[in-house]
Amino acid sequence: MKRAFLLVAASTLVLLLRPISAIAKNASIGIYAIVDRVAFEPEAGPPNSVRISGVFAVPVPMSSGKYRTPQRGYLYFRIAPGTEQATRRDWIELKTFAGSGKVVGFGQYWVPNPDDPQGNPHHSLEVGVHGEGDLALPEVYPLPRLEGVTEVKVGDKDSDRHSDEIAAQLRETAHR
Repeated sequence: MKRAFLLVAASTLVLLLRPISAIAKNASIGIYAIVDRVAFEPEAGPPNSVRISGVFAVPVPMSSGKYRTPQRGYLYFRIAPGTEQATRRDWIELKTFAGSGKVVGFGQYWVPNPDDPQGNPHHSLEVGVHGEGDLALPEVYPLPRLEGVTEVKVGDKDSDRHSDEIAAQLRETAHR
């Protein structure tokens, strides 16, 4: 009887405390987005920073596959030394998706933790989404994924089912 009560109580608690963020089981995508606009800095020559405007689902800090509720705003990045070519390739790919309304994924979810004395590389990406009127300093662009920027196709048999949920949340936020 006591065990059944605990099971019902735990189930009720889980339902009441539904996360406001989505969880991706096989988190490899660092950022999910619907990109509205991409602006390079400087405008002429090879860019050293980028401002990406749109709707974003970014990882919850220190999580294991969790993402924040999608948020409209912008991301502001600079290039990490040694990643210039791959980063600029990602930025150009992001610009091709700008204004398309497609959900894309970019950057790696798991990144090296520079503060871990053991060298543990499993630290979730931490990125800030800034409001359109907010001023921000550029953050280091996340490690590019081997696949580059990828379109998240809902219902794709190869995609994580949680990616579908994140894509749906992004679309809902984009249409508000």
